[in-house]
Amino acid sequence: MDDRGPIKAHSVSRPVWAIMQRAPLDGRVLGAFQRACLLQMARDEVVALVFPEIGDGPLNVVVDEQQGVFAPMEPDTPVRLDEDRLYVGELETMLDQARVWEPRPDWQQLRRYHATILEQLPRLRAQAVQCAPPASLWELFVGPAADLAYAVPAKQAAGGLRAAWGSGREADGRVKASSERLAGLGYGLTPAGDDFLAGAMLWAWLAQHNPEPFCQVVLEAAAPRTTTLSVAFLRATAKGECTAAWHHLVSSLMNGAERELEVAVQEVMSHGHTSGADMLAGFVWMGLAPVEAGIAQVMGDS
Repeated sequence: MDDRGPIKAHSVSRPVWAIMQRAPLDGRVLGAFQRACLLQMARDEVVALVFPEIGDGPLNVVVDEQQGVFAPMEPDTPVRLDEDRLYVGELETMLDQARVWEPRPDWQQLRRYHATILEQLPRLRAQAVQCAPPASLWELFVGPAADLAYAVPAKQAAGGLRAAWGSGREADGRVKASSERLAGLGYGLTPAGDDFLAGAMLWAWLAQHNPEPFCQVVLEAAAPRTTTLSVAFLRATAKGECTAAWHHLVSSLMNGAERELEVAVQEVMSHGHTSGADMLAGFVWMGLAPVEAGIAQVMGDS
């Protein structure tokens, strides 16, 4: 075993806990980073060992922070889940004292505050535009910069997704086509277009009483066109699951607390290089669709 001994898991998401109930299971390392190690288990399920700085998420097991602990983990390093222990190469993780964390907010409760949340969106947009990292999809709101190579196709596809919003089942074709164009657009383990789609699906969970049909169309369109990690994340989002930072964000929107919202925006934006920003862009883009449509109608009538 690793010379530093086993590490302790502090929390595990409910979906990952369900995977662990099927032990024994084998898997492999997808990739290792300074603060996270990505594992692929049976049935193409993804589990992420993460430090507390990253925190709870639909795919996450939050473990003790030990600098360099993931460094030896090469892709395809064997993984073994055996009862209350997870072995990644020579690293042993103890799972028996981990609390189970629920990644799905109480969407039914949040929908009761839909009007309040809509009122908060312009302020959320203004805050996000100010602190969004360069070359994120927030440039769709302020005018794309020359260094965002995929800005034009992203804006076209995002426009199609917005146009289809709320049109009913006859819009499935447009939702599918727009999702196909956004899927895999950009770079990294979760490309920007996928993160944007994830944000759009979270808005669907907040705004619709039956978001599953919309989310299923998005998921099925995107899944064949992107990475293993991104598919796992999109699958979780389609079920209404999100990270603890997003729980904080939607709660602050419901409460209307200005300072709390500012902190929550920063928390979401801090995820990845542009991933958090791109996901928030999709959320606000879809949330502002009725407002933008109303503005366009007024201009057309004037």
